[in-house]
Amino acid sequence: MHENNKILVDSLKWFVLVIKRNHEKQVAKILENHGFEIYCPLKKEIRQWSDRKKTVEVPIFQNYIFVRIKESNRDTVFLTSHIKKYLYWLGKPAIVRDVEIEVIRRWMTDDSVCNVTASHLQKGKLIKIEKGAFKDKEATIQEVRKNELKLVLNGLGIVLLAKIRDVA
Repeated sequence: MHENNKILVDSLKWFVLVIKRNHEKQVAKILENHGFEIYCPLKKEIRQWSDRKKTVEVPIFQNYIFVRIKESNRDTVFLTSHIKKYLYWLGKPAIVRDVEIEVIRRWMTDDSVCNVTASHLQKGKLIKIEKGAFKDKEATIQEVRKNELKLVLNGLGIVLLAKIRDVA
């Protein structure tokens, strides 16, 4: 193999780790402490107990975290029993493109995903994204709520919850 090809094959890539339920933040911290680049997007939720309310951060993707690592080093992440395995898609480890991670990061801070009108959105409909890193890409709508969409990233089989706003 040519030396330049080896660099491309073994460059850093985002992989998806499958984590035991409710251990995502703990595993992310352990891996970060060992020098791994981790992305575990969190959202704030208010939880109600009988005597109080508390704001807690919960993972957007339950049971998943993203790790950026060389493919040849994938086995080095298994530092805790809370990591089950890598997510596979079509018989291969699922790889998330850098641009997809950036879109998720932007979605975490921006309420509008694309210019669409809520009344035109239907479950199962294939839509074309009009703006951003996924411009001109297609996504399948899995669920439509008042101001949220569940979109399937077709290349990975991961479902994203995206907030939308009405466009008059």
